[in-house]
This record gives sequence, structure tokens and C-alpha cells, in this order.
Amino acid sequence: MKSIYGRLAFIALAAILIMLPNLLWGPGDTDDLRYSVVWTAQFGKAMAAGDLYPRWLPDSFQGLGSPTFYFYPPASYWLAGGIRAIGLNIPLALTVSFTILLALSGMTMHAWLADRGTRPMIGALLYMAAPYHLIDIYVRGALAESAAFPLLPLIALGIARLPRRSGFILLCLSFAGLLITHLPMALLTGVFLILPLLLSRLRTDPRILLPAASAGALALGLAAFYLIPALTLQRHASIQWLWGPWHQPSSWSALSPDSLIYNFPAFLAIAPAAMLVASAAQPPWRLITWGTGLASVGLIPFLWDLPLLGQVQFPWRLLAIVEFAAITALMSARPRPWAARLAAILAVFAYGNWTKTTAENFSKPVDFASIARDLPDAAEYLPAGFDSTVIRKMDRMVDLRQWQALPRGNIITVERPGLVEVGHAAFPIWRVERDGVTIPSTGPILHFEARLPGIYRIARVLIWQEVAGCAISLLALILLIGLSLPFRRISHLSKFPAYSP
Repeated sequence: MKSIYGRLAFIALAAILIMLPNLLWGPGDTDDLRYSVVWTAQFGKAMAAGDLYPRWLPDSFQGLGSPTFYFYPPASYWLAGGIRAIGLNIPLALTVSFTILLALSGMTMHAWLADRGTRPMIGALLYMAAPYHLIDIYVRGALAESAAFPLLPLIALGIARLPRRSGFILLCLSFAGLLITHLPMALLTGVFLILPLLLSRLRTDPRILLPAASAGALALGLAAFYLIPALTLQRHASIQWLWGPWHQPSSWSALSPDSLIYNFPAFLAIAPAAMLVASAAQPPWRLITWGTGLASVGLIPFLWDLPLLGQVQFPWRLLAIVEFAAITALMSARPRPWAARLAAILAVFAYGNWTKTTAENFSKPVDFASIARDLPDAAEYLPAGFDSTVIRKMDRMVDLRQWQALPRGNIITVERPGLVEVGHAAFPIWRVERDGVTIPSTGPILHFEARLPGIYRIARVLIWQEVAGCAISLLALILLIGLSLPFRRISHLSKFPAYSP
């Protein structure tokens, strides 16, 4: 396995073995399965028809439509939807996507540890099989968050290579990728991984400050096509459903005796196990592991009350960074025997809890036909204006049967003047027209006053957020390409014929 290709093949094989239960039996009844199925189905259908970035999902919410991907990052569904578009069924497309992402996480971890010269193959395998990694796949079914795992080593590698141009480009592209993959993870990574690593490096090499800041700014520019609509259109969706008690970071603090985290004991085992593993490492990896470990279970008072951090919903998302930092630390310094033994006990508990929950998920039959029929989307992406009574609080399922009989489609034939209501959710991208003339309309179910009989059309229009976001991303891409091109310094003296270098 001296060849790098042999190592990468071995990592890919390990990913297949880890994913074998899903490959044999299909996805279990995970937390996010219904959304993954609905989004992969529609993303794949749109991509097969030539729409490579379908922000609006027309079949969601029982055919009323949903602006899901104006708010949800698209990167992981470019993968799953693309696999679906080439003909694989949805359960297999999801399983193949998780397998690819798992293999990529091992490969990028290998690259990171190889650059440090610290047992890259062992570290790559540990990273792929880390407890939270497996929980994201087999318990949560969190496709987008799983897509963040391969990017963490690349971000760290980019920072390590600063101020070289290769480090600048790698940091820029990997952080931009994280922004369009999982926004809460991007915020957590910026605060708990990028910032500590930059501060550590600035102590010895202040030259990295400018390329690091430039890489961050350019990454935001590259992701602007997604970020600008996502951040400015929230009043047009039911985003308030993202902030119920279940989604409040304060509800997950281990400092509270009735904390929700006690319902998920594996989380309480992963953080201390990682901290013990990193106990003998040098800064910054010991400090990063300990800081993120404590924060992940809510043991740092008032941290999750800070602006923006309170919007990541679940503090235990940090366990992705905890595991990355702990494995990096472990590959460079072995913990003391007592710490290793205690960490092993905690890890066995975490794996045992994961195994039990995973077995329960596989024991529940998944009604893929029902999901494909009803296409339930997430309540927070329901266009604004619907009465809250249509959303069941216990599971956030949306009941829109009262509008089931309304006509669907973007062409409406009106036979007599009057109020017309269409089975189509309202959103700023939709405009009612008749003979090229805009007809005033309102929501949340699109309706308008038809003064004349005839054919009315619901037209798709570009909004300024889409135009501005794409323009900024294009400019950022051009700038990045320009900065990536090789350049050669030419001496002014070489212009003179008599000069011989």
C-alpha cells in the first residue's frame, strides 16, 4: 500500500464496508429520511431535465410548491440529485451519496495527516468510523452535515499551507464549499476551528493574516449565489419553525437537569472520550478538542446565547470538529494509558448506543411509496402567511388537504370574471400575467382578481437576490482564477538588448 492510489482504494473499500448495511437493506428510518427522499427526488428530476440548480421544488407540500433551496444549501443534493438523475432509485442514490462522502472524508483526512507526517492511514480510518460520523449517517440521516466532514481536513490543510498561494486557494475553495454545504457547520467551523488555527499560526508567522482574510472574503463571494437569497428572503418563509424548543441550543445544555441531551447519551460519551484522547497533545489541538468538547454538550455558560451561535440549533453539531481535532491530536501524541483506557470505555458505550439505535431504525419499515406520494417538506420552508394550525407541533408535518382540490399548474383558463385561487404557493419569484400584463396577486395560496375571461399565466421571474448573488459569485470566481494563474517576475533590465542576465 505504498502507492497513493492503493491507499485511496483501501479507503474507498473501507467506506463500502462501513456502508454495507445500507447497501444491503437500504436506508433505515433515520431522522431526516423523509426530507432526503423528497429533496433528492425533485432535485434529480430537475437535473435530468436540465435545471442544475432547482431552488423551487414544485411538487412539495402536496403540489403547492416549496422554496426549499432558496434557504437550504445545495451542494449535497447536487451529488444525490445527480446520482438520481442518471437512473438510480432514490434509496440507492442516497446510500451511494453517503458512501462517496464517507470515502472522501477518509481521503481528505489522509491528505491532511500525510502533510503533517502523522500516521495518515490510521487516522483516515478512525475519522471515517468515528461515532458521530456514523450517527450522522445511520441515526440522523444527515446528508448535508455528512458532506461537511470531507471539508474540515481541507480547511485545516489550507491554513497550514498559508501564506503560500496553494494554501490560499485551498482555504478559499474548501470554506466556500462548506458555506454551500451546511451553513451552521460553516459558522461553527469559522469560530471553533479556523479562528483558533489562525491565532496559533499568527504567533509565529504574521504574514498569513492577509491571505487568510482574503480567502475568507473570496469564499463568501463564491457562495453569494446561495447566501444572498438565503439571508434576505427569510420573511417570505415560515422560518420561525426553526426555533422551537427542540431547536434551541439552551435546550441541549448538560448544565440543565431536564436537558434534551440526556435522551442521547452517546453525545455525552463522545465529547469526554475525545478530550481524553487529546489530553497529551500540544496546542492548538488539545485546546481545540477540549474547547469544542465542552461547548458541544453546553458546559460553557452563556456561549450559546451569543449572536449567531444561538442559531446553529444543536450544540452537538460541534462533535464533527471535536472528532477531527481529537484524531489529529491522537496521531501526533499518544494519551497516557489511563486516559486511553477510559476513552476506550466511553467509545464502546457510544458505539453501543449507536448500534442499538441503528438496529431500531432498520427494524422500522420505510414507506417510500407514501413519502413519494405526499412529498412532505420541512415546515420552515412553507411560504409565509399560512395559519400555524396547518402544522402539527409534535412532528412538524404540514396538512394542506383543504387546498387539495384547487387546480395546479402555471396556466389557468378563466371562464368568468372574479376571484381566482390556484393550487400554487406564493413566493416573490411568481407573477400572474395575462397577455404580458402583470395582474396583482397575493398569497399564501396564490389568488388574484380576474377582471376578464381568458388565459392567465403564472410566470417565473428573476428577483434581485438571485441576480446580485450570481453576479458577485461570478466576479469572485474570475478573481480567484486570476489569482490562481502562474505569474513570472520580469526584470526591467531585460528590456535592454545589451543586458545579459
